[in-house]
Amino acid sequence: MSTPVSNDKPPIYLLDSMAFIFRAYHAMQRQRPMSTRTGIPTAATYVFVNMINKLRRDFSPVYLAAVYDLSGPVFRDERAKEMKSVKKFNIKTQEFEEIDYLGYKANRAEMPADLAQQLPYIRRALEAFRIPILSYEGFEADDVIGTLSCKLAELGHKVFVVSSDKDMMQLVNASVSILNPTKDNLVLNPAGVEGVLGVPPERVVDVMALRGDAIDNIPGAPGIGDKGSVELIQQFGTVEGALDRADEVKKKTYRESLQNNRENILLSKELVTIHTAVPIGFDLEAMRTQALDNAACRELFSELEFTTLLKELAPSVNNAPIAYTLKPSDEEIAALLADARTVGDDGAVKGLTLAVFEDARALAEESGADVAGEEEVEVEPPPAENMSLFGGAAEPVVVAAEPVVAGALQMGVTTSDAGAMVVSLDAEGLRQALEDAALPKHVHDLKAVLRVLAAQGIALAGVRDDVMLYSYLINPTHGSHTLADVTARFTQRAMTPVVKAKAPTAAEVANLLPEAANATQRLAHTLREQVETAGLKDIYETMDLPLVPVLLRMEQAGVRVDPEFLRSMSSRLGVDVDNLAERIYADSGHRFNINSPKQLGEVLFTKMDLPKPMKYGKGKVVSTAQDVLEELALSHPIAALVIEYRQLQKLKSTYLDALPQLADAEGRIHTTFNQVGTATGRLSSTNPNLQNIPVRTTLGREIRAAFIAAEGNLLMSADYSQIELRLMAHFSQDPLLLDAYRTGKDIHTLTAAEVFGVDPETMSKEVRGRAKAVNFGIVYGISPFGLAAQLGIEQKEAKTYIETYFDRYKGVRAFIDETLETVRRDQAVRTQFGRVRPIPDIQSRNPNMRGFAERTAVNTPLQGTAADLIKLAMIRLDAEITRRGLKSRMTLQVHDELLFDVVPEESDEMQMLVKHEMEHVAEFSVPIVAEVGVGQNWRDIK
Repeated sequence: MSTPVSNDKPPIYLLDSMAFIFRAYHAMQRQRPMSTRTGIPTAATYVFVNMINKLRRDFSPVYLAAVYDLSGPVFRDERAKEMKSVKKFNIKTQEFEEIDYLGYKANRAEMPADLAQQLPYIRRALEAFRIPILSYEGFEADDVIGTLSCKLAELGHKVFVVSSDKDMMQLVNASVSILNPTKDNLVLNPAGVEGVLGVPPERVVDVMALRGDAIDNIPGAPGIGDKGSVELIQQFGTVEGALDRADEVKKKTYRESLQNNRENILLSKELVTIHTAVPIGFDLEAMRTQALDNAACRELFSELEFTTLLKELAPSVNNAPIAYTLKPSDEEIAALLADARTVGDDGAVKGLTLAVFEDARALAEESGADVAGEEEVEVEPPPAENMSLFGGAAEPVVVAAEPVVAGALQMGVTTSDAGAMVVSLDAEGLRQALEDAALPKHVHDLKAVLRVLAAQGIALAGVRDDVMLYSYLINPTHGSHTLADVTARFTQRAMTPVVKAKAPTAAEVANLLPEAANATQRLAHTLREQVETAGLKDIYETMDLPLVPVLLRMEQAGVRVDPEFLRSMSSRLGVDVDNLAERIYADSGHRFNINSPKQLGEVLFTKMDLPKPMKYGKGKVVSTAQDVLEELALSHPIAALVIEYRQLQKLKSTYLDALPQLADAEGRIHTTFNQVGTATGRLSSTNPNLQNIPVRTTLGREIRAAFIAAEGNLLMSADYSQIELRLMAHFSQDPLLLDAYRTGKDIHTLTAAEVFGVDPETMSKEVRGRAKAVNFGIVYGISPFGLAAQLGIEQKEAKTYIETYFDRYKGVRAFIDETLETVRRDQAVRTQFGRVRPIPDIQSRNPNMRGFAERTAVNTPLQGTAADLIKLAMIRLDAEITRRGLKSRMTLQVHDELLFDVVPEESDEMQMLVKHEMEHVAEFSVPIVAEVGVGQNWRDIK
């Protein structure tokens, strides 16, 4: 009997470590696996650390300890040896079968290698959190937890066993509760245990003894499952009671199981019983929660690339910027504010601010770097030969600069809709430094820096390193390449958090600049070495870096639209949308918000009682996703109406209504091209996304008619023809594909003849269309299921098509097999030009993730090479257009297509120039073809 809990004594939390480690591992197996750039698996570690963080946040434990299992035999292994055989109930024959007993936990599979690899890191995490780790040889963690629970309860403490293991329920009493963080911090007291299991805590071992444990290979009573075990203990009180009165059991299976397995059932009870007298000592004060070891946490999180966790760490001396830092005085800040026309009433810097502080070295002798706490760190000035710039449209502070030449330069740039301006004590000196090509510079997001400086008439030159591009080249699969994220991933530092919802004050700018400059400086050297080591220097210098000013010029030029055309089309489409809505209301018998998935689901599946899908959306609401509606539409017309309604509504809101509002006074839309937004190497487009203008539907093509050239000019399009299939011929060296492209044969007609056995002379458009789907499907690793769905045929027929394709195009099969073999070895794939894409999921135990990784591995050399090819073409074209002094401009890139605003008298020259450069920018085994045409608008280009 435990001592009454004292209200004066804080509760103690005992963590069932391995239970949560396994839970974290298996939970992430259903998600996308996580790993570092070097391939270290990290998912279980990440989830476990986050669970510890959540526990600390939610409960602020005063005492906390983690209990671990040790490797090696435990006392249960010896006791289990007494069982030589056990009976198993055969459901089909309704008979008991005797089988050999293989031992305690014999059914447990070996720990997955990728989990075992993480255990040392999890242990390091606990040590960094200063959480004591408890264990005892010969006993399991459950026994250690049971013993400590009893001892601590006797001292008057409330004990929370942090676990998701049902076995722990036997420990619950007035002083001991179960806390399950994975169930929204569910706390089980004695009443809670009885509510969940149907018996009080003291009877849990009896229920467990009867039902057994397949994972731990505890046989229990064969034929008596979860329900039966509870019923028997509720009736007889204990296992012994049920065994002694087995003849009273009405159900034959239960009765015979009890009568014929007494010894094994009693031994099972012993095996499931948690021991509470392990001879383990403990130091209560050692369990007292301490502050994190920031240095150890930072080292671990940096090593494992836990960017978010790094950001959450408190600033420390180790995290302080150690650059040559100079902060302006209050008087200097006041002077800046007085001179800045774009400073708001709240004192926030709204525009672009550049500040030069002279005599910085003299001032620096009197000051050190300010860091968290009261400690001061003396720092040495960094080399003066480089200037560091920090840029990014999503960051409040976008440019920082380090000392240069004899003086010193500290510069800040902020961007906003208010515009940009320069405030400088020596503007001309600033310009000279920035435009000096002999002065090497480091930047983060060169395009953003070029944009804001160009607005001031400053032509930045001499940029050698862009750490954002470096980061992307090293691992394009990372979702973010902001300076803060790059710093966290590649160093042991986390930058000072910045609230992006508001513009920073001048004082905040002054505080952040040295840190940003220092981070960029350090990253430039570190990442340049990594890029060179990885063999990525050439692609950086010949492609990614020189593409930046090309993209900026395209953004500045913009693409022109006809706002009146869009408004007129929107008005017409609005009538169609309203008519569809009325038909949906009439068919359903209800008026509701069709755009609300929740309301739509209620109408379709509750009020109309249509067949519910086996799929749920967010919040466990029945899904109304496109695939669900498509299946429903086969037998219920209202679903087809909803699909059409959504399509028209999306076209109207996304394009017809939005684009006119984004156009400038000349009707031009200035999108932003992102170099680091995709894992494939392709460019992406945002604000707005102009790479997603529909082309496959009649209405989608109609929208393209709104894209026009400048007054009096022509719009020209240049589109690579079947580029990925041509690259497949190059990579696979398949004789049929090589011959087809070298002799100008139609590849889809060829495939139809080879795969379907159809005579090209009598071939219909439908058959050629099917062959086209097969050709492009193979490039994207399509499955029989996917091809069947796309063509509307049986899966068996689709499987035959794919098999026949590989039988005819043996080179393609060999290319795919060789690529997969290489990627399984390297866990990465390269494009023709050397761009690398990590594919860690190629080794995933999850078949869905592994399958996706395999498709990605095959497609990346094709899609990635195509992306690199058009980038090189853009660089060459931009340079040649400039060299020739042409007035025509490149305005848009949409994957394999380029758009140009062309002066009529330059039309012929531009068509010849663009076609030649695109087709000859690199050499391949087959001809690369660019189809070029001109027209009054994008839709009508021929």
